Amino acid sequence: MLNTELHDAADNFVAAVQGSEEIDTFVKARTAFQDDPELREIRKRFNERSADLQPKQSAGTLTQEEINDLRALRSSLNAHPVTARYIHARQGMVTALQECNRALSQELEFDFASAAAPPSCCG
Repeated sequence: MLNTELHDAADNFVAAVQGSEEIDTFVKARTAFQDDPELREIRKRFNERSADLQPKQSAGTLTQEEINDLRALRSSLNAHPVTARYIHARQGMVTALQECNRALSQELEFDFASAAAPPSCCG
């Protein structure tokens, strides 16, 4: 359990992160990406088609035409301007969070994000 001072500092840090332009831009882009009806339909078709083709891929009966069809759906998803804004905003958010981690790690003299991550089986 965090002591009051650490809890308050964490609350202030969260408020600062949430108030940053990068996070705000990402949240808006993510919402647009999730809510766009055209993109929802493309994602639905892509996911359904991908699921339909997995057994064929496992059986080795997947045709080049089916692969091309799936690639075309993926391309239409990735080429959509709302998707492009989402990907760009996500990268901006990741960069900002990496900078936060560097600043925290420098002050703490250890890698904050790595130390806070769940342990792996091999250390």
